[in-house]
Amino acid sequence: MLKAYIEFTKTNWQPLLFGALLMALSSFGQTYFVAVSGSYFRESFSLSDGGLGATYAAGTILSAMTLTWAGRLIDYTTVRRFTSGVALLLAAACILVAVSANFVMLAVAFYFLRLGGQGLMTHTALTATARAFPQDAGKALGIVALGLSISQGVFPIAGVTMMELFGWRTAWMMNAGLVIAGAAIALLFLPRVGDKAIRSRKDKPAEGSSAVPLWRDRRLLLTLPAILAGPFIVTGFFFHQARLAEQKGWDISIVAASFAAFAIVQAVASVVIGPVIDRMGPKKLLPLFLLPQALAMFLIGLISVPWIAPIYMVLMAASMAIGSTLATALWVDLFGAFELARVRSAVEAGTVIASGASPIVMGVLIDAGIPLSWQALGCSAYAVLASIIAIGVMRAKAT
Repeated sequence: MLKAYIEFTKTNWQPLLFGALLMALSSFGQTYFVAVSGSYFRESFSLSDGGLGATYAAGTILSAMTLTWAGRLIDYTTVRRFTSGVALLLAAACILVAVSANFVMLAVAFYFLRLGGQGLMTHTALTATARAFPQDAGKALGIVALGLSISQGVFPIAGVTMMELFGWRTAWMMNAGLVIAGAAIALLFLPRVGDKAIRSRKDKPAEGSSAVPLWRDRRLLLTLPAILAGPFIVTGFFFHQARLAEQKGWDISIVAASFAAFAIVQAVASVVIGPVIDRMGPKKLLPLFLLPQALAMFLIGLISVPWIAPIYMVLMAASMAIGSTLATALWVDLFGAFELARVRSAVEAGTVIASGASPIVMGVLIDAGIPLSWQALGCSAYAVLASIIAIGVMRAKAT
């Protein structure tokens, strides 16, 4: 398997590097990177924790609503042009953060950050990769995902260092320059051959595809409970990690150190799972990928000893890595490459909403006296139920 992976990477390194670089650039609109500026935002705009969370959630949810439309535009132009447009949008969002004079401007900046970063930049990378390698989608997507895994270990430290040296506003101005430079470098590796629009504005909906609204398609409805579980659970528990450590009696440094294990396992699992998806098929793996996460939540719900923290992180990382690679390959398998942008943009919107809502939902439950250990048991039960529901996708047909 390793030899085949190396040969595949050597043969196709340019489009794979293009996708990996875009995944890394999406970091500027990802929660884990924006969060390192949280204390500066609260101080500069006199926001409480709840106020900053609500501002961020508003931008996140509005970006998700836009993504269902904006994500489809990649079908009507070349990947090169679409990538250039997304990079300009994300760079403009970074500049808007830097010049924000009040929390309203900051909320607008969050909207564009989330739309351009986690939304469209990720969407472009995964859609372009899956289209380029329809027969090896799992393998290719696993390699491309390494771009995000590596950036998760580098970007937060770099961001904090820049803010300490130059101030947070200057740092975000510099982030805009990094987006433009990074996108320009990525485009050097995008092959020009075959880069063309797959739809025209004059096209009529294909029979059996757009005739039925996507949200009424039984195949999608059976998969969504499982696909959206990971973003909701992981974002919520990561956002409230300090509270989790407090409730468990852990030193916060134990949780922070466990992120190293999370990043390593996520990177390894992303690469290893690719050939498995290609060999077994994404539909067979769909009911299984959430089981490590279900076990992680079960352990967190019942055990409070400190050594459970890295185990919980490792299990969460395995499910997240498998899920992120599996999802796009699944949409190609179920709906075909022609419908990929339509399906991915819709599902990605749901993912953004789930990740934006979970910190609020879990925070409200904490305020109501429901500890995170109880919530973890509920999440574990949900993950198992979603896995059972997902079994039905193997027999489901288009409606």
